[in-house]
Amino acid sequence: MGSFHHSRGIDLDILATLGRECARALARAAGVLGAALCAGCAADPEAPPPEISVGTVDGTDAVLALVRGEGAVTLYVCGGASSYATMTRWFEGPEDPSGGLSLASGGWTATADPGGESGRLRTPEGADLAFRVRPAALDGIEGLYVAVDGGCRTGAVVFTPDDAEAPTLQGTWCGAGDLYAQVTPIRPLSALDRRGIEVQVELGDARKTLLVTPLARP
Repeated sequence: MGSFHHSRGIDLDILATLGRECARALARAAGVLGAALCAGCAADPEAPPPEISVGTVDGTDAVLALVRGEGAVTLYVCGGASSYATMTRWFEGPEDPSGGLSLASGGWTATADPGGESGRLRTPEGADLAFRVRPAALDGIEGLYVAVDGGCRTGAVVFTPDDAEAPTLQGTWCGAGDLYAQVTPIRPLSALDRRGIEVQVELGDARKTLLVTPLARP
């Protein structure tokens, strides 16, 4: 009987030792897993916000917005009252680290000098139009807003003209069959923020309301 109790005590000691070893092994494994997860997080930081510029096209009533980020660039040219059906178009392509760009869209080309503060639009007919941009104000609602309606992308540029104190919106709706119409904000821009802007478009006898939202990335 004495030998039985002695061996049983040894078994309990062994089990206790094994339990402690397992606990230490699990702790080490958890530490390794946590380190791996943290390393993965550090290797994939949150992408910085896009760089947004707004500007005008010399000699026309067109405005434009330029969005850069994550290695891509989007340029939106929006015609005004006399040119919304002819000048409005989207350009997209890779970002040049120098800040310059060279993009094409429907026979048009857009180029910008290193730094991206000025550039030129060339039409299919050979017209050469200069444009200038500046950084959008970070404390306001300036920028590029979009909405997809009927399979076509409506764009709106919010900017503050040089001779004005308040921002204005210039946008163009497009539809199937090369239909274009200007959009106008429903409420004063001063009462809105960057979450979105309600606009309306007059289509003959019909009126359509859209919510345009900031372009988050090119």
